[in-house]
Amino acid sequence: MRPFAVHSGSVAASAGPGLLSLVVARRLPGQSEELYPEREAVLRLAQCPQTVVELAAHLGLPLSVVKLIVSDMITSGSLDPCEPLPEQAGDGFLQKLLDGLRAL
Repeated sequence: MRPFAVHSGSVAASAGPGLLSLVVARRLPGQSEELYPEREAVLRLAQCPQTVVELAAHLGLPLSVVKLIVSDMITSGSLDPCEPLPEQAGDGFLQKLLDGLRAL
């Protein structure tokens, strides 16, 4: 399926979550997601806090599409943004992430 069809037409994600923003589900997947399997998958994956990047990797969708989905789900009250862990807030975390990517 084309990515633009997955995010249900929303285009305003400029103020949406960042790539390393943590989100957690406020509820379990239910009947309202049966037409949106990606949203159901996000709710299942986000039972424990997940970053937008992790969600995109699990879903196999482009980051830009997942940012739109997550932004819409935060607006609708299905997801809550989480405060970053202290070790994730500084440059040390970003350096560790960069080192890990280079090691691949």
